[in-house]
Amino acid sequence: MMEYFLCLTPEKPLRTGTVKSQGGYLDSGEYIPGSVLRGALAEWLKLQGRTHDILPFVQRARFGNLFLSPSERIWSLPFPMTALECKLYSGFRHTPRDPKEKPGHGIRDSLLIALAYLELEKQGARFPVPMLLRCTHEENGQKCGGRMERVSGFYAQLPEGWRKIKPQKALQTKVALSRYRRAAQEGMLYRVVGIRPMGHFVGRLWVEDDAIVDELKQAVEHIGVGALTTRGFGTARLTKIAPVAAPLRERLRDFNAKLREVWRDLAALAQQVNASKAFPSEPPSTYFSVDLLAPAILRDPQGLPTLKLWLNLNGQWLEPVFWATQPTFVGGFSTAWGLPKPTSLGAAMGSVYVFRVNKALDDEGFLSWLESFEASGVGQRTDEGLGEILVCHPFHKEVMPV
Repeated sequence: MMEYFLCLTPEKPLRTGTVKSQGGYLDSGEYIPGSVLRGALAEWLKLQGRTHDILPFVQRARFGNLFLSPSERIWSLPFPMTALECKLYSGFRHTPRDPKEKPGHGIRDSLLIALAYLELEKQGARFPVPMLLRCTHEENGQKCGGRMERVSGFYAQLPEGWRKIKPQKALQTKVALSRYRRAAQEGMLYRVVGIRPMGHFVGRLWVEDDAIVDELKQAVEHIGVGALTTRGFGTARLTKIAPVAAPLRERLRDFNAKLREVWRDLAALAQQVNASKAFPSEPPSTYFSVDLLAPAILRDPQGLPTLKLWLNLNGQWLEPVFWATQPTFVGGFSTAWGLPKPTSLGAAMGSVYVFRVNKALDDEGFLSWLESFEASGVGQRTDEGLGEILVCHPFHKEVMPV
């Protein structure tokens, strides 16, 4: 399949489904799931009378998720679950903000430190203290020392600095309709939350031919995106853009280069405490991370539900040497068929899995496998945007607070 990057520019508020908190209040998600684009395409084919073409047509594509970005040339990403910030002063250290606000103490990623720590422990290393990350920000000679906690949401690296990305939402109150009279129901109101039409949504699409991209553009621009498109929501434009992500080869090389730096520092510390033992100064194998950019419905090698990701590399099952995840609810509603989708327990967006392989970084066969693996996604229902992954998430390199 061919990989494309898409930019969706909203012209009216957008609403994507999420778990309903109460009957009269309809909240919205903060990104556009691939299932929403898939549903728009299916609905467009249905309106054209091509009902029999819907399933074979949409199966020729895999829809990634679109994340809000301030620019069509920047791909915002969800924070991995290993990203941490100071509990007392949260936020990036070098980022544009209101002059009245106190700057944050920085956000860092703990994956490479935790990975090297655990791998050295497996080789017999003993450290003087357990791994505990505290805020190292220093001001006027005083260290903060605050507790670090997990960061959620999305981020983007802009020319002027790092920035958390959070969509602005708008609330509309509407009159409910009677199911029998098809007219306004007295005393029945409900509130709808939508994402304001600000910025762009950027993400990936994998297709077998360009015709699917053209049909998807027609679907988005004629019937809209998301829910309530007949009530003023979802009007948008869709365009193809040049790739905005670093090549996988570069991400894999940078990930292992940064791991070697962290490994050397921890190995030197372990050597001071365990003078009678010798530990490798560099990782003995190649490591790579798999980060979920969307919830994933996973199964173990026996086909049982699990939150742990297992990979099949040329017939050999790979088990992660480190992972950070949590459960989430996976459901949805099909606008094309007017029916709810099956519900499942899945691994949440932002989950991180690290694998170790005895492969060289320049092994073309291994790189080709990684590229096809990233394009196909993990778990079940990947054609709906579930199980979208990024190999070697770029934020894992940010070991020091940024």
